[in-house]
Amino acid sequence: MPIRPAFPRLSAGLLVSAVLLSALPGCTRRIDASNEDKYYKTYTQVMDSLPASEQREFDEGMTTIWFYSESDEATHAMIHGKSGKEILAMVREMKASLPKLDTSSKEAFEDSLSRIRASLPPSKVEDFHAWAKELPPFRQGDPRLGALNGMTFQKIIENRDFTNGQNHGLPKD
Repeated sequence: MPIRPAFPRLSAGLLVSAVLLSALPGCTRRIDASNEDKYYKTYTQVMDSLPASEQREFDEGMTTIWFYSESDEATHAMIHGKSGKEILAMVREMKASLPKLDTSSKEAFEDSLSRIRASLPPSKVEDFHAWAKELPPFRQGDPRLGALNGMTFQKIIENRDFTNGQNHGLPKD
């Protein structure tokens, strides 16, 4: 006599639930960075699978990953096979650890510059030195430096790039 499950409806219900859950958007969407075409296709799919409230954070977070990565290959290796939720968790952790410019005192300012430089991949160090040369000497309360207080290097560079150097918070000659 064949063995039958004690709760056939429960077993069937669990199976149906498992199948439905695996088909939900976002549960199985993952970045495929094995080539450029697959990356762009899956990037869009992964972003679209996230709730609207997280899509912008995901997009900005991917920019952060690219900015602080040494190479395209390193970025691809870091994100390949990851879901949107996994990437968001990685980005949140990364952003929390990024040093920010501190203009509260000369010592804090100099220390934060050192920590920012140390956080950058070698490919960004030249950009950092070019930017640092443009900084005015530290003076407590200088509005040009104050406008940069609390920003990561990425945000400072993005603000400059988006305003074509016209950001009034950035040092001028």
